This record gives sequence, structure tokens and C-alpha cells, in this order.
Amino acid sequence: MIRRSNILLASLLVAQVMLLALLAVTSGGAESRAIEPLVGGISASETQRMTIAASPDDAVTFARGAAGWALPDADDFPVDGDKADEILDKLLALDTRQLVASNPVNFARLEVKDDDYRQRIELSGEDVSAVIYLGASGGADTVYARRAGENQVYLGRGLNSWELSTQIATWVDANYVSIAQADVRQLRVRNAQGDFTLLRDDESWTYTDLREGELLEDTKLPGILRNAASIRLVEPLGLSALDSYGFAEPTVVVEVQYRQLVEADAADENEAPSSADNIGDDETAEPQYSEATLTLTFGAALEGGDIVLKSSQSDYFVAVRETTYQVFAELSRDDLVKLPESDRGGE
Repeated sequence: MIRRSNILLASLLVAQVMLLALLAVTSGGAESRAIEPLVGGISASETQRMTIAASPDDAVTFARGAAGWALPDADDFPVDGDKADEILDKLLALDTRQLVASNPVNFARLEVKDDDYRQRIELSGEDVSAVIYLGASGGADTVYARRAGENQVYLGRGLNSWELSTQIATWVDANYVSIAQADVRQLRVRNAQGDFTLLRDDESWTYTDLREGELLEDTKLPGILRNAASIRLVEPLGLSALDSYGFAEPTVVVEVQYRQLVEADAADENEAPSSADNIGDDETAEPQYSEATLTLTFGAALEGGDIVLKSSQSDYFVAVRETTYQVFAELSRDDLVKLPESDRGGE
């Protein structure tokens, strides 16, 4: 009987332990796993500024104004508002669904320390603010995330750290100059070597300073034309011509003359045709073009090697790659002239 009693008591004890464990899971345990936003107390509409930092010296700030998102450090150069809103929504959608760590000793490994992180995101509005540290990836479309001042690190879903680049060109329309190469009719380049003008006649080009017996050396022409018609900015600099930009004595000036297609006004298209208009109805009207001139002024080199550029068709000074500048700065007469084959001797 004693042996059977011991067995019965042991069975009851095991049952009690299992019951207590079940109660812990269904009560206090479930409460501790409640899913909440990682960044509570701030909404997308309340967020007026967003700063993305890869380090204290590498950061970009967006501010929301009447015209949408812009770069306050570059005199409100416009930002791609759809992209900024999308990233903000993804940040605010991060939640506490999956806890990864709660001990600060793990912060360095996950790259979410206050002074060692992949990205530090600061969101702020009139009466609200929040700071998030984003770390390494925990898999596809995931990132480790921690709110400043808290020890809990969560696995954020639906976001990649590379989406939060500090390269400004990824957030703006980087096409500072965009002209169809076929529409360029004349190029004039003024640099330290001289003044060079190239003219297009139908599909061929000529150099206006050719001497008797000389021919156009056109091997560099495609690069010159391509860089004059299409220039991408690295970052906008603002509206002011700072002394350090070197525009008192610009290093290179490029003039681009090109044609623009004239589109008929909608009002004109809706007008009833006259009797004269009916003549040759089956013939397609020839496209009409207007002439335009674009002046590109290159200034000084910035720290890091980029070059300051100002287009006559933009209010903003921008930084561009040195390679774009070199195409025009290094151009010389020898690059544009060659002799006929019969005059080259043993060459």
C-alpha cells in the first residue's frame, strides 16, 4: 500500500506541475508576447523629419514641407516623396513579434549598439520623436532592430538595411541634365587648352577650327556628346554660389545647343480645321522644333574629388563625378584633328 501511495502522490505532483506550466503559458506568458509596434506613439502623418545615419559623419536628413519631402541641408532640393513615404511606413510597421535578444552583451554582434550600428534612424515631429537602431540582416527582407533606450532587439520584417542608403542620389531625381543626343546640334567647350566648337550637319560632325588638309578626329566625340547630354548628380549642394565653389574663375564652360520638339497645345488640337487645313489630310505633318541653349559651368573640386557644376536650366548647384568633368577639362585640339591617310607618312 505504501508503494502504491507514493506512486499516486508522485503522479499528482507531476499533474500539478503540468497544470501550473499550462496556466503560465495561457496567462502571463501570452501577455508578455503581445505584439506591439517597435516605435509606438508616432504616426507617419506626425513625422516631419527623418534622418538616416550610417555613422556620425555619414547621414542624410529629409524634412516634410508644403511641397513634400525635401533636403533641408540643400535648400529644400526635392526628394522622391513616394520612396520616403514607403520607407517611413516600413519603419513604423516594425513590431515586437519576434524577440531576438534582451541582453546588451549581444548588441555588438547584432550591430545595434548606440555607437556601432548599420543605420541609426531618427524620426521626429512637433511633439514626438523616436530613434531606432538597425543592424545586420536576419534573413531575406529582415533586419535586427532596437529602439533607443531599450534592451530588447527584435527581428524586423519587410525591410532591408540597404533600402536606407545615405547616398543622396538614391533619394532624388539624379538626372541633372537629360537631352536626347540626337537633338544636340552644337557643342562648345572652353577650358585651359582653348575654345573648341563642334557642329552637327545631319548625322555628321565637324570641328570649326580645322585648317587646310585637316580632318576631324572623331574617336572622342561619342564620349563628349554623351557627357554633355546626360549628367547625373552625386548630390545637390544648394542655391548659393559659395566662394569655395570657384565660380569666379570657372575651370570649364560647356555650351550645348539643341532642338526641342514643339508640341501642339490641346486648345489648338480641338479647333475646327479650316478649308486650307483640309489640303493634304492624308499627309503627316512635319514635326516642329525650337532651338535651346544649355550652359554647363564647372567649378572647383570638393573634398572627396567630386566637382561643382551649375546648369543654366537649374537653380541648384550640384556635385558630379570627376570623370564627367575630365571629359571636357582634358579636351585639346590634338584630340579633334587628324591628317588624311596620305599625309601621315609612316604612321
